[in-house]
Amino acid sequence: MNTRFKRRRGDQQPTSPRDVVVVLRPDAPASDALFKAARAAGGTATVVVPLKIHGYSLGMPNPGLMPTARESAAANTGVTKAVDRLRRAGVDVDGQIVVTRHADRAITRIVRLRGATRVLMETSTSSPLRRFLEGDLRRQLARRLEPRVTVESIPRP
Repeated sequence: MNTRFKRRRGDQQPTSPRDVVVVLRPDAPASDALFKAARAAGGTATVVVPLKIHGYSLGMPNPGLMPTARESAAANTGVTKAVDRLRRAGVDVDGQIVVTRHADRAITRIVRLRGATRVLMETSTSSPLRRFLEGDLRRQLARRLEPRVTVESIPRP
């Protein structure tokens, strides 16, 4: 395929190796327990916020089903605050927002690309019915990732 006509999607994907991938929820700020676990992990980290695309039409994202401007701004603020807080704690960190239909696939791709051995995320506060309908991200990641990668769920206080 001619690179001149290749469609570019988003910013360039970071490829520097990282030890830990911290997954933030797009709808709530990260808890102190999550930051404490990320600092305790040491080494390097990347902060990821998955934003959900709710559907496609004819292979193209439908604008009405994309994340809203408010959701995107909240995710950007969340990533920026988390990266700043971890940097102040002395952790080498970067962050990114992933807009996707399948958060588990996107995060798995990031973990493999970055060579991470741990994934930290907060315990889901959604109801069992909602987890059944939408899926439990922690379980999906644990199923998709290699056994050498541990997926840790940090409870919210």
